[in-house]
Amino acid sequence: MRTTLDLDEKTAQKLRELAAANGVSVDQLLATYVPGLRQPSGNGTNADEAVLAFDQGSDSFPQDSAPLSDEAISRASVYRDR
Repeated sequence: MRTTLDLDEKTAQKLRELAAANGVSVDQLLATYVPGLRQPSGNGTNADEAVLAFDQGSDSFPQDSAPLSDEAISRASVYRDR
């Protein structure tokens, strides 16, 4: 079933752009942000929502941080006390 909403054209266009940028439909985008719209599933989220949440979370990390050195992420340094 489809329903037409009366939205300002700029708002409708922005919703379409945000959905496209995140690779989801406008319905999925709205379900992510509007309380009560999410359909319950077996684990509480579907793959599209999980990807969207991951992308948004990763965007919140600083982009100008220096990468970790090979030593910092080596198995030997991670499990040093074992």
